Amino acid sequence: MRVFTLLTALCLLLKEAQAWGYKDGIFHNSIWLEQAAGVYHRESRKGRYQLTYKEAKAVCKYEGGSLATYQQLEAARQIGFHVCAAGWFDRGRVGYPIVKAGAKCGFGKIGIVDYGYRLNKSEKWDVYCYNPNSKECGGVLTDPKRIIQSPGFPDEYQDEQICYWHIRVKLGQRIVLHFLEFDVEDDTACLADYLEVYDSYDDVSGFAGRFCGEELPDDIISTGNVMTLKFLSDASVTAGGFQLHYTAHDASQFSHNHTHYLH
Repeated sequence: MRVFTLLTALCLLLKEAQAWGYKDGIFHNSIWLEQAAGVYHRESRKGRYQLTYKEAKAVCKYEGGSLATYQQLEAARQIGFHVCAAGWFDRGRVGYPIVKAGAKCGFGKIGIVDYGYRLNKSEKWDVYCYNPNSKECGGVLTDPKRIIQSPGFPDEYQDEQICYWHIRVKLGQRIVLHFLEFDVEDDTACLADYLEVYDSYDDVSGFAGRFCGEELPDDIISTGNVMTLKFLSDASVTAGGFQLHYTAHDASQFSHNHTHYLH
């Protein structure tokens, strides 16, 4: 009986271990992979750290989702979801996911930086939502190539959109962004509607450019295996939107003096 119990436990452990592994250079739990794609970060349209717990829940509900659980947030982190911004998640908890340790983000640690359950639900933070059926506006992308487009494309995007795409490809590869179509409300400083590109895990460091108007941006090549795209539209005037594709290439394909490298 004891041997049978031991063998059963061993089989369960083996099954669980097989679910973990490397795929395209990314360590993840394959059981969580599909769920993790539905986790995303949102901030208030007023800016960072402006949402009470009640408002945070309303943001997720408005988009057809709900507050992410700790497990869902950790699942997304396992495949590269890294956002240096504290946000509400399930049951009044606050924290953020860290993939790469940094002095200014995560206190030099990796994992879920957890502020715990907040007694004061009027505190203001960002929010982490979960909606596996809504992948049009943002997400965690680990495919070697993918099309990214504004919500509703080829129709005009709507007012008050905030979308984050976090791209993570195999270690030793670089990401090439190639724009196919681009039409975003134009203004002098791109303050109304814009697409921002970051050569990093999040929108805190590695700023590569902010784009608006009708001029097609040049190709952008990352310096590493991660990139973040942020699309924001304000409360008035929309346009045709954008469509681009990214592809992953081995770093050895590019010369050191390649003009499209980010510096």
